Amino acid sequence: MNNSQVQQQLDDCAVDLAQVATIVTGLGIGSNIVPYLTKYAIIRACGVIEQSFKSVIADHCSHRSKKQVKQFLTRRIRDGSANPSFDNMCRFLGDFDDDWKSEFKAKLAHESNKSQLLTSLQSLVDARNDFAHGGNPSASLGDVTRYFTDARRVIELMDQVVS
Repeated sequence: MNNSQVQQQLDDCAVDLAQVATIVTGLGIGSNIVPYLTKYAIIRACGVIEQSFKSVIADHCSHRSKKQVKQFLTRRIRDGSANPSFDNMCRFLGDFDDDWKSEFKAKLAHESNKSQLLTSLQSLVDARNDFAHGGNPSASLGDVTRYFTDARRVIELMDQVVS
């Protein structure tokens, strides 16, 4: 990836998810703690994907920008709330550059597992929203890890476009 800070965030999250998996293995899948660890993993993974997609855009646009532009990017992009859905990613990209949006869609279209990537991204968002709104997501820790890995690929594609 071109954005090393985003790369580090993604790497750190992958390590956290692996550590949670190790704990779950030690406790046993039937442990009462496993659902809480899975919910932690959902929030952690989806939060990192959200921060990553916003940072890829904001970091690129703030480079060599005036303080007013940097302030706008911080308030509207970095600190703004936006689920990391494919539609939101496309909207944000298009708000800055229609070519970015088109190229992002084209890069994703060339991925052999495009459908899986988009489904995983949406499943991660849905699981977070389900939990955040009082529900009990049905995703397993293995599901969350796979969703994160696929969503990470989407971020990598975005980084290629923006950089």
